[in-house]
Amino acid sequence: MAHQYDVALNPIDIFHLTKAYGPLRAVDDVSFSVKQGEVFALLGLNGAGKTTLVEILEGVRKKDTGEVRVLGWDPWRNDDSLHHRVGVIPQHFTFVDKSTPREAVSYYARIFGVRVDTDRILREVLLEDSANVLFENLSGGQKQKMGLAPL
Repeated sequence: MAHQYDVALNPIDIFHLTKAYGPLRAVDDVSFSVKQGEVFALLGLNGAGKTTLVEILEGVRKKDTGEVRVLGWDPWRNDDSLHHRVGVIPQHFTFVDKSTPREAVSYYARIFGVRVDTDRILREVLLEDSANVLFENLSGGQKQKMGLAPL
């Protein structure tokens, strides 16, 4: 069945998504949409398929069956277009332990060939007071914020 995707209405649409690892069905016929502006959470026990589902959404893991659209794109059929629009921060984001948030922002800016106002970015993610603290000494929450900073 063909579906119409309207990014303005549903940034995420999933229809009858499945993913199995051998006999284990990690994602079993899942369907849902996330509407624009909606806060959405995946809750479940360990092994319930949450990570697998998110990895399919971000184009890291291939689905077995079903349809997936993120911002109107199939994560596996639209080259890297989706990856330039969506960022994912892993639960245990890490960077070089002996570097600082200021160095990390500068590093990512060089990699992506963009000029940035490092102080503004660190202010936006509430890390300006920790700009020169080594990554290994940041709290868990500060490390997560550091994952947002280069975006």
